[in-house]
Amino acid sequence: MQYKKPLSVGQVADICRVSKKTVLNWIYDGAMKAYTTHGGHYRVWPANIKKFLDESRMDIPFDFVDERGTHILIIDDETDYANMLKSAIRSELPEVDVTTTDDGYEGLMLIGEIRPQLVILDIKMPKLDGFQVLELLKTRKPDQDLPKVVVVSGFLDDATRAQLSKTIANEVLDKLSDINTMVRTIVSLVRSERPVSS
Repeated sequence: MQYKKPLSVGQVADICRVSKKTVLNWIYDGAMKAYTTHGGHYRVWPANIKKFLDESRMDIPFDFVDERGTHILIIDDETDYANMLKSAIRSELPEVDVTTTDDGYEGLMLIGEIRPQLVILDIKMPKLDGFQVLELLKTRKPDQDLPKVVVVSGFLDDATRAQLSKTIANEVLDKLSDINTMVRTIVSLVRSERPVSS
């Protein structure tokens, strides 16, 4: 069987022929890299399982396809704007997967699932606003790779900018600014995240 998607603790336990508790101990000890879903459950990417098996010298066959390509996630409740930005990014970076969501909670879950290199985040949203998303991202475990975050908002007064300067946001862009300038900034951030080919 060829694995492509993140696996649950139970699935990992079956593959490694151990108990769920053993897998959880590996995760708690940092030996196996995992992420948590919005519901608090651990998931492990196949590439991280393979890395663990190799490092532990466990003679267990494991066939997988690494689908963790370059991703951008747009979290914005203005659907028309998000789709326009997605089209503009895809025209510059056709090889990049761009996912959109209008919900901060779903956005946090998707960050764990698709592991985007870049998150484009609106501030004013229902349910969970951009500041709350930034704060919850900041509290994730240090060994979980954090994406670069670009805040895009149409409500950028001095107080908001000052508040954003204390968050993990890498860039703050005004929604009312030129779309081409915004896309150039986004493209440069994505390209700076890509590994250099040998």
